[in-house]
Amino acid sequence: MKSVCCIFLGLSFHFALFTQIPECNNGMYQTEQFSGFTLQSNIQYGQAVNSEGVNLPLLLDIYLPDGDNRTQRPVLLLAHGGSFIGGSKTADNSIVELCSRFAKLGYVTASMNYRLENPLTIFLSPDVEKTFIEAVYRALQDQKAAIRYLRKSVAEMGNPYGIDPNRIVVGGNSAGAILSLHNVYLDKASEVPPGINPNLGDLEGASGNPGYPSGAQAVINICGALADSVWIEPGNQPFVSLHGDQDGTVPHNTDIANPGIPLMEVDGSLSLYQRAQNVGVRNDLELWYGAGHSPQNSSAAYMDSTFWYVRDFLWDMICNEQLGITTQQESNSLVYPNPFSKSANKRLYFSTGWTGSVRLVDSDGKVVLSRELNSETQINEMPVLPAGCYSLVWTKANGSSEIHKIVVN
Repeated sequence: MKSVCCIFLGLSFHFALFTQIPECNNGMYQTEQFSGFTLQSNIQYGQAVNSEGVNLPLLLDIYLPDGDNRTQRPVLLLAHGGSFIGGSKTADNSIVELCSRFAKLGYVTASMNYRLENPLTIFLSPDVEKTFIEAVYRALQDQKAAIRYLRKSVAEMGNPYGIDPNRIVVGGNSAGAILSLHNVYLDKASEVPPGINPNLGDLEGASGNPGYPSGAQAVINICGALADSVWIEPGNQPFVSLHGDQDGTVPHNTDIANPGIPLMEVDGSLSLYQRAQNVGVRNDLELWYGAGHSPQNSSAAYMDSTFWYVRDFLWDMICNEQLGITTQQESNSLVYPNPFSKSANKRLYFSTGWTGSVRLVDSDGKVVLSRELNSETQINEMPVLPAGCYSLVWTKANGSSEIHKIVVN
């Protein structure tokens, strides 16, 4: 009977993944649910040394929906444009507008600062491409630290922002989209372009909050690009793109990025769309015919178009697919004891050191346990659980997930 129970649970849980979840009833994430938001400004999520040797504080602005007492809300972490030489979390009006609008839909939103490069360092560099890539590298390290900060706030600070650490979406406009795309899809040391200064460290960086996973569950790409589209691989996180086909700064196809000086060849949104389609990664593309770079910054019509398109993509991901679960399979890793006794609190062990987070979900889709892991091999103080079948959802640092079935007897 135990094996039959687990088979049924697997079927019911898969069904829940692709059925609208109760959280989305009454227009949540689709229509304005809250009349305003509370802005918490200049929250320090880390610090890091820039290219000139200055140790800088790294700051966030967080937008919280007014009157919303939920404690497991999805997060949008957005980054501003400015060619990696300028801009800020308050200076990019489209990022501020998106944070404001999505907070009213029920998201927790955040606008982040990241390390910028001195314009002269790039424009006078004998190797412009290398200097630009290193600027992107620093910025993606900062975004990883911001993601880790959000997860740390749940584990160590009592979840002051009321977020679900397993549903974090990153994105941005122009440079902010470029850094977010590289953060998610440049995910292997072997992919790092040669020649990067080794003093910059690894992809995780040292901008703050070590020990927490830095993976995001999806990407919002507004007029951004990747250095190489082949970094998008089967099973990667989904993304949504918006781009003008006359963009002369960040090309919508494969061409040279040129924010006033030719930098390097990049793969813009259309090329990323084509690559993702070929390898089976979910993505949506809104190509603005006749539009240049970041038209939403100067046009209310394009701003509305951006908001609506991203809104519908995220609603579909969250409400119909439970954003954050990107694979539904088990590996050779083990969870034991299994069956698990309901008679007393016990420890749940893993066969290898896991990092990331785990959720234990009952057959009705209710989360009965949620834990952040830091190279741990066990969960202490397990709750007393009713007999039945459960799914342990392990969300790894790269945002992908495994599901392990557990019997409680």
